[in-house]
Amino acid sequence: MILFQTILAALGPIILGLAVGYFSGKYGFIKREYSQAFADFVVKIALPFALFLAAATASPSVILNIDYLLALAAGLIISYAIGFILGKICFKHDKKDAAMQALSVSFPDMAYCGPPVLLATVGSSGLIAMVLGNLIYTVIIIPFTLLMISGNKQGKSISSSLLHAVSQPLVFLPILGAILAITGVKLPEVVQNSVNELGKTAGGVALFFLGLLLSGIKLVINREIIFNVGIKNIIQPALILATGMALGLENDLLKAAFLIGVLPTATAVPALAITNKAYTDTAAATVLLSTLFALVSIIVGISIVEMM
Repeated sequence: MILFQTILAALGPIILGLAVGYFSGKYGFIKREYSQAFADFVVKIALPFALFLAAATASPSVILNIDYLLALAAGLIISYAIGFILGKICFKHDKKDAAMQALSVSFPDMAYCGPPVLLATVGSSGLIAMVLGNLIYTVIIIPFTLLMISGNKQGKSISSSLLHAVSQPLVFLPILGAILAITGVKLPEVVQNSVNELGKTAGGVALFFLGLLLSGIKLVINREIIFNVGIKNIIQPALILATGMALGLENDLLKAAFLIGVLPTATAVPALAITNKAYTDTAAATVLLSTLFALVSIIVGISIVEMM
């Protein structure tokens, strides 16, 4: 019964958000053409503020826990590399689409699915894995992805592409938050509350946007989408678990890191895809199938954690 409640708490809001967005677009309540505006709001405003606050309020000792960082980084970065390399070699994508495919196979829905799963199985200490995972993404993976995307534009040098990547709010705001946390700077409560009000809209708007986007495309499940979900929902948690055990992580640290891997692909991925006009339909289909498959992967993941 507890397991069922955990699954329902994690996936219930996702299913509802997708359904509201889908039927709003399907029956013309909200025009599908507005998808771009919703995506821009998530990627350029709400999500950067949410990640900034998560990083700024984290404990410095957690951010600097090297073994914990390595365990998460192994799963996130290696699965990203698999998606990027095979996207170019096997699926014949250019750098832009390969980078978005790599995000689709490696970006867990930490902000939305993470809290109910981690709180129910590990407790509040498990939320630390969410903060570290988001930091790895915003400091390493997202800048690289934006570099690959902007590097595709004719006439852009590596230095100008890199400058463009790090100037994005999705990159510099979480890094600023981590710097504040490490240096011991505390945000005033009024600032925290104000930023939180804006940042917490990211998950709901991203879900609505994804449903709205899906309302106008014909969902086709092909070998590429199955490959994406296999890497995200199966290979990634296995990589995190193996690395964590090799590094000697134990108890709640190992459990929380592993559970990050079993989460579905983040709903922010299609928002990034449509904002950058790359891999849009496939990213949306990947998130949908990954979320459905998470009904299995989360159950299996929690069962494994209970045996540790």
